[in-house]
Amino acid sequence: MDIQWFSTSMQGIATIYDTNITLNTVASSNFKTFYTTLIGYEPESNAIVIKGITKEEITLGLYKGLDTYPISIKPSYGRINGKKIVDNIVSFFPLDFSKKNYYKFKCEWSQKERLLKIFLDREVL
Repeated sequence: MDIQWFSTSMQGIATIYDTNITLNTVASSNFKTFYTTLIGYEPESNAIVIKGITKEEITLGLYKGLDTYPISIKPSYGRINGKKIVDNIVSFFPLDFSKKNYYKFKCEWSQKERLLKIFLDREVL
């Protein structure tokens, strides 16, 4: 009997719609303890970066002057809403929402940096 068993490790997936970023359970579980997020672009890895920010860091003013984006964590997904965020992503990476309703990308969590990288060159079809 030759069986290929499925791995228990699951892949984080980020889906970008024209008005929000939705994270699957694997990706969103990393943000359960955070108050808000910072979102940016890393050209070196061609990745959207979402950094978790604690309420204490906001209170201390560590990210004063930067736009932060709340993340809603539900049992089966996480979501960051905002057309402005998606418009910023499109300025770095072409996404045409008139051709597709959404784009899915693989992502990875970095515990050391407390951030999620959404790899724009790793689209899930």
